[in-house]
Amino acid sequence: MSQQTRRDFLTITLPTAITVASGLSACGGGSGASASLPPAPPPDPVPPTPDGYKALVAIYLYGGNDAYNSFVPSDGSAYGSYARARLGLALPQSQLLDLATADNGVRFGAHPALTEIQALFAQNKAAVLANVGPLAAPIADGQVRNPGSLLPPRLFSHNDQSEQWQNTTAASLESVGWAGRAADLLAQTLPDQRLPIGITYNGSNLLQTGRRQIGFALSSSGPVEAAFLRQGPATRSLYADMLAAPQSHLFVSEYASGQRRGQDYNARIADALIGAPASPVVFPNDRLGQQLAAVARLISVRTSLAVKRQVFFVGLGGFDTHSDQLDRHQALLRSLSRNLAAFYRATEALGVAGSVTSFTASDFGRSLTVNGDGTDHGWGSHQLIVGGAVRGGRFYGQMPELVPGSIRDYGGGRFAPTSSVDQYASTLLQWFGIPASEMAAVFPNIGRFASSNLGFMG
Repeated sequence: MSQQTRRDFLTITLPTAITVASGLSACGGGSGASASLPPAPPPDPVPPTPDGYKALVAIYLYGGNDAYNSFVPSDGSAYGSYARARLGLALPQSQLLDLATADNGVRFGAHPALTEIQALFAQNKAAVLANVGPLAAPIADGQVRNPGSLLPPRLFSHNDQSEQWQNTTAASLESVGWAGRAADLLAQTLPDQRLPIGITYNGSNLLQTGRRQIGFALSSSGPVEAAFLRQGPATRSLYADMLAAPQSHLFVSEYASGQRRGQDYNARIADALIGAPASPVVFPNDRLGQQLAAVARLISVRTSLAVKRQVFFVGLGGFDTHSDQLDRHQALLRSLSRNLAAFYRATEALGVAGSVTSFTASDFGRSLTVNGDGTDHGWGSHQLIVGGAVRGGRFYGQMPELVPGSIRDYGGGRFAPTSSVDQYASTLLQWFGIPASEMAAVFPNIGRFASSNLGFMG
């Protein structure tokens, strides 16, 4: 195990974190050839705000979302193959919500709980990236089990695969996430920004940790303050004097500096939120709704905080559905669909729909095959992208053949991705403002893949 660094310790002890996202891709299989895609609907992008503001909102689905019951083939023969593999977990064909035709010519529908996503898809404000996940290099069809194929380490492990979604460089011993690396680059171009680029409403994570930039953690109710500081003015004054005192030890000095920055950020945010306008959008009263409502509220005061770029991190847990999947997954997707739609309406009300993009990420997909009333850990998965700048109404990437033992099956219906997290995130970050020429600094492996921009952003 690598030795803990001073930065690691500060990341744990300070109430901070940095956020960006994950990535999608339309790259072909191991050959690196682009998949042929069905004709896209007429583009209808919403222009960004005149002040140049942009935000990414990462929605992390903890536990490993089941992609194969989220988006299901609705054509006769393809649905039949899916139903034979899924047995008692197969969704009734008549209940699927029609979406679009994927690259393989098969029509797909959404889980019946995703009614709001279907509506956003029809409005060209939502897209799906098929079969994306951690890859060390492209894997050709039929070569998934070949000893010569370069595979990510420790497949199917929650902690390891979540780390690779957030870091993308499995061989690296450095505890730095790709969002943190992106924030390090962007911060150099934003000298007047009064807050960190990254804001998390779901705790610290590797994704948000950079070499120089460390973002900031908030609760859905606002700034987070240590409990002992609420004991009274005397305690607060004493602590301020301690932080201001000269320190000879480098660690103590940096810790005190970080605490002072945190208190300054808290004060700025609290003051700005006093003037936040009332939202006309009512969010669902659940954990994800509270987080996304808080994101919308902070975006509403972006001008007073003088921010131009923000990356938010929120999360929804419970997707490790080894049992009772039908009922549990239905409730989780219902929350995701309702909250994504409410958040998009909130961005419209704020006039920033074309400047804010939400996207999902998860530990991994799940197995196509079942174990009783649940599924096992998988590999590739499908992810959602929502926003006014999204080239929506279509699927990107390559759908796997949903047949156990087919050419991308690693075993047990766990399909190797055809698009990498590197490509997914790179596409988002190029829209966000990082040039393609700088992308190798964020994703060292990006040159191994055919494209660093998958085209789902306008």
